[in-house]
Order: sequence, then C-alpha cells, then structure tokens
Amino acid sequence: MRARRPPSPEFDRVLAGEPRPDLARVALEIARDFHPGLDVDSQIARIDALAARARIRRREGSHPLQALGQLNWVLYVEDGFDGDAEDYFDPRNSMLNEVLDRRLGIPISLSILYQALAGRLGVELAAVNSPSHFVLRLEGEAPTFIDPFHRGDLLSLDACRRRIGELSGWPGPIPAAKLAPCEPRAVVARMLRNLKGIHVGREDFASALVVQRRLAAASEDPLERRDLGMLCLQLDRPGEAVDPLEAYLKARPDADDAKAVGNLLAAARSTLARWN
Repeated sequence: MRARRPPSPEFDRVLAGEPRPDLARVALEIARDFHPGLDVDSQIARIDALAARARIRRREGSHPLQALGQLNWVLYVEDGFDGDAEDYFDPRNSMLNEVLDRRLGIPISLSILYQALAGRLGVELAAVNSPSHFVLRLEGEAPTFIDPFHRGDLLSLDACRRRIGELSGWPGPIPAAKLAPCEPRAVVARMLRNLKGIHVGREDFASALVVQRRLAAASEDPLERRDLGMLCLQLDRPGEAVDPLEAYLKARPDADDAKAVGNLLAAARSTLARWN
C-alpha cells in the first residue's frame, strides 16, 4: 500500500520538468506537510508585500544591483532577516512560512525567499548549488554572487570562491562548475535533503518519512528510494517499503549493500504475507 501525499501542484511542476516553477510555492507546499491548513496564497501575499516596499524605492531604469541594494535594505535592515547561525539545524529554518515569521533561515530557504523577491523587482537570479553553502547568481559582464545567509552580501567570483572554500573545506580553488546555475529540481532536492538530515539527526523518523516521500520523487538518485524503503520499515510500514526497495535493487543490482537490502525486502514481503 502506497501513501498518497496531499495535492502539491507546484511541486508536481518541478517533477514534470517545467523550466520556471515558483520555488517559493514549492517551499510552502513542503512546509504545508508539517503545517496542515497553511494557506500558501496568503504566504505568497506576504512575499509580494515585501517586494513592493523595495520596488517603490527603485528608480526607473536603475541597474539590477541598485535594486538588490534596496531589497537588502528592506530585508536585512528594516525587517532584520538573518541567517540562523546559533541554531542552524532548527527545522523551522527550512520552512518558508516560519522563515517569514521568525526572520531567520538557512542559506537555501533564505535564497528561495530572496530569489522570489528579486524576481518581483525584475531581477532574475539563478540558484547555485555550491558545496556546503547555497548562493544566488546574477549574470553580467562578470557574474555577481549573492549570499542571502550573510545579509545579502554581493560577491565577485573570486570572493565567492573564497567564501565557499572556507565554509566547505574544499581543497584548492572551487571549480567553476560548482558555481554554475542549477536546475529547479536540484534546488528542491537539496532543500529536501537538508530537511531529511535534520529529522533523521533528531531521530524523528515519522517527519523524515514525510520528507523522504517527496525526495524519492524529486531525486534521480536510487539511494533516495532505498532510504524511503528503510524509513518505511523503521516505522513498521512494510507495505510502503516493497516498491522503493525493489526499485533500488533494480537500479543498483551490484551495490555493496544489495544483499542486505534484498534481505530487508524479503522480510517486508514475509510480513505482508503473514498480515494477509
């Protein structure tokens, strides 16, 4: 028996490969998994209102960096948004509605908010799935990188390389490919992996399963289907474990853990046979 998730139209657009899904809506649909009844449209209206405050200050025809300067003033000076360095792994930092409420977040949640706001000002920013730290990218004669976790810092390519290198411990210069724009699906998968890691770290396996169902759908990595099956077994849901474990073994028949996963799959089938 496979659990069904609630309707999630913007997340489904990501799965369908739509080129420009609204990632703020996706983030809010994910948050709604943990906040039943969350009104996504009302949260979007809050983002609209933030953008409007920056828009009225932007002069007609001004450079995009000037628009980002006005956005930074509204977001970080007037409203006090910031990266939560003190309790980084608080799951609320990954919930966009909570980010709006508490004005705290982690790099990816603040980047999704910042990208949505910049887009409303007519400034298109690309997401950058860089090692250990998520940033945004503005194209130009030379790219400018924006770090929403650090109060919207504007960074040159070299400065961004140094920051990512310091935060990630990457040996040597960060390769250009690691600072290239990424697809929306990669953003969603990273957001979900962060949230999964937080819940697993807290041994909140029920919450991790909610996240993992989406992650197994969003990611092409067979390991995510294996992990979905494992979480189902952890929570005594063998009926939900069979399909993802089978899918993992089909994709990775020679994996180092194939025998162990096969034993778990056999145990799940045996349990189901006894129940029936």
